Amino acid sequence: MCASNHTVDSGSSSRSRSEHPPLRCHCNQVAPLRTVRFNGGRNAGRAFYGCSGWPDSCGFLRWVDEVDELRDMEDKLMEAATENAELRLQIDQLERRVRELLNASKNKQEQIEELAIESDVMRERMYSAYADRNSSSSSRWIW
Repeated sequence: MCASNHTVDSGSSSRSRSEHPPLRCHCNQVAPLRTVRFNGGRNAGRAFYGCSGWPDSCGFLRWVDEVDELRDMEDKLMEAATENAELRLQIDQLERRVRELLNASKNKQEQIEELAIESDVMRERMYSAYADRNSSSSSRWIW
């Protein structure tokens, strides 16, 4: 920016920027919020962050609306990362629960198989006892 055509105002912004660290210029100084003040220019009234050493400065300039867009994208990215981490935790918990249920199901299936074997053994014993009783009772009545 040419010093003869522009003046700057270091006024404060109405939006809260406390949630983000302050911007620093190439001199590693906090870049104050400024507003372009001149008549007729397309950037008149546009807010920007500029080097605190302006006009003899490192040339750092970032338009507030562009910084706000980047910060909004950073916020959305952080929200998405947080949601992703929370969903990953839920997935891990659900996978753990599925493993527990599969193990419980396997144990129940083993118990069912053991009971089926016991049932078959008992049925065989019952048939055998019934057959033994019938064969002994029929041999008594044979003439």
